[in-house]
Amino acid sequence: MSPHLLEVEDLAVHYRVRRSVVRAVESASFTVAEGETVAIVGESGSGKSTTAYALLGLLPRSAGVTRGRIGFGGRDLAGLPERRWRELRGREIALIPQDPGTSLNPVQRIGAQVAEALRLSGEADRRAARARTLELLADAGLPDPGVQARQYPSQLSGGMRQRVLIAIAIAARPRLIVADEPTSALDVTVQRRILDHVGGLVRDSGTGLLLITHDLGVAAERADRVLVMRAGTIVEQGTPDEVLSDPRDPYTRALIDAAPSLAQAPRRRRLELTAIPGGAPGDPFAPTPGPAAKAEANGQANGEPVVRVEGLTKEFRLPRSSGRPGTLRAVDGVGFAIPRGRTYGLVGESGSGKSTTARLILRLADPTGGRVYLGGEDITGTRGSAQRLLRRRMQIVHQNPFASLDPRRSVEQLVTDPLASFGLGSRAQRRRRAAELVDLVALPASVLARRPAELSGGQRQRVAIARALVLNPELVVCDEPVSALDVSVQAQILDLLAALQAELGVSYLFISHDLAVVRHIADEVGVLHRGRLVESGPTERIFAGARHAYTRELLDAIPGRR
Repeated sequence: MSPHLLEVEDLAVHYRVRRSVVRAVESASFTVAEGETVAIVGESGSGKSTTAYALLGLLPRSAGVTRGRIGFGGRDLAGLPERRWRELRGREIALIPQDPGTSLNPVQRIGAQVAEALRLSGEADRRAARARTLELLADAGLPDPGVQARQYPSQLSGGMRQRVLIAIAIAARPRLIVADEPTSALDVTVQRRILDHVGGLVRDSGTGLLLITHDLGVAAERADRVLVMRAGTIVEQGTPDEVLSDPRDPYTRALIDAAPSLAQAPRRRRLELTAIPGGAPGDPFAPTPGPAAKAEANGQANGEPVVRVEGLTKEFRLPRSSGRPGTLRAVDGVGFAIPRGRTYGLVGESGSGKSTTARLILRLADPTGGRVYLGGEDITGTRGSAQRLLRRRMQIVHQNPFASLDPRRSVEQLVTDPLASFGLGSRAQRRRRAAELVDLVALPASVLARRPAELSGGQRQRVAIARALVLNPELVVCDEPVSALDVSVQAQILDLLAALQAELGVSYLFISHDLAVVRHIADEVGVLHRGRLVESGPTERIFAGARHAYTRELLDAIPGRR
C-alpha cells in the first residue's frame, strides 16, 4: 500500500469556453502524506484552485480532468461519479474555502450549519448533533460556542466566520483537508491565530493538509513542502528552506522578491512614467488650490502639511440590545500630519478605527470631536458647495477593485466620470484625459473600451488609481488597496504608487492591516489599536525598535519572519 495519503500524477484539467479550450492545469504531480502540510503557491490563474477543486470533485460542468491520476486511499478519484463523490466529500476529504462571507448561509444560525454537516456525514443524529456542534466550535477556537451557535454569520467577525468553516471541515474527521486561501481576507494577527489552530489540528489528528495560497511567506512558515505553480505546471518543489534559499526557477525568485513579508528592506523602485498634463494654470483640469498652495504661489510658503488632524474622535451609538455601553468610541483622540509628497501609513486590525479615521478626513462622516485641516484650512465643519469642492482635492482608492468599479460602464466612462461630475472640459478633452491617465498607470489604450469584468484584479486597481488621479488631488486615501491582490501584483501596484508620487507630488494616507506592505510605501507609520494611536514615527524606526506591545504583536504576525 502507498505510504502517501494523496498521490497526484500528471494531472491535466481543461475548461471549455465557447469554441476554445483553456488549459488551466497542464501537468501537476505531487503527494501528501498523513500529518503533512503541503502548500501550493502561485499567482491567480496559475491553476492552484483548479487543482484543489479537482481533488474534491467540485469542478464546474465546463471543466474536466483530461489526463492523469488522483490516488486517494487506494482509489483513483479521477472520473469518479457524483454519487461516489458525495459519499467521499466531507467525510474523507474536506474543504476550507476562501471567503467566509459567501460560504456560510446568511439566514441560518451557525449551530444549524455545523449540525447539518454532522448529520450529512453520518457523524451524529439530530439529537446528538447539538452537543457535538458545541465541541467542534470550541475545537475550532471560538471563544463562547454556546453564544456563537445561536448567532447568524453577520453577527460574527471575519476570523470567527473562518473558524466556523474550520469546524464544518473537521466535523467528519477527514483524512485530508484542502484549505483554499483560508486567511487571505483576514488581518495578519487573525491569520496567524487561524493558521496556528489549523496546524495544531493537523498535528493532533494526523490529517493531511493541502494549503493553497498566493503568499510565499505563509507557505514558507507553515508548510513541510512547498510547490510553486505557474501556468498550470508545477515548476519547483521542495522544503521551505530549499525553495527560499536556493530557488531554481526564475518565477520562484520573482515571487520571493515580490513578497513583502520576505523582504529584508523596503524596495522603493523608481518607474519611468510619462508626464501627466493638466496641471497648468488656466487648464480645465488644473487642481483647485487651497490656502497653502495660494500662499506658496505668492512666495509665502510656510511648510504646511497637506493634512493635519488633531484630537480626532468619533463615537457611535449602540443599540440597547447589544448589552454594551451606550456608545462605541471608534476613533479616540487621533492626531498626525501628512507632508506634501509623502506617505503616512495607518495600520491596525479590523475594527481598530483605520477606515473611520479616513472617512472623517475625507468628510464622509462628521467627527464627534477634534479638527481636520487640509492645506492649513479647517475643513471640519464644511457643508454644501464648499464640501463638494473638497472632493477635487481629496480622492480615495478602495480595497476591492471588484466592487469599487461600476460593472456596466467602460473604463473610459469610469475614469472621466469625476470630470463630468464637476463639468470640467469638453467631451473630447475628457476622452484625451482618460487616455493620458490610462497610459500613466501603465495600461494599454485598448482597455478604455473594456468593462471591469474583462480586466484582471491588478488592472482594475490601476483603473481605480487613474480615476482617483484624474482631478489632480492633493491627497489620495488608499484604503487597503492591495490586500485583495496577489503578491506579485501587490508589488506592481506599490511600485506604481511610489512612482506616481515622485512624478506628481501627491500625498497618500495608506491604510493597511499589514506592516510588511506598509514598509514598502510609507515614510511614517501610525499604529491604531481600539481607536487610539498607540505609536507613530518613521517607518524604519518602527521596524527596528517598536515601543508598544501591540506594534510588536503586529510585527511578529508577519508571515515568514518567524
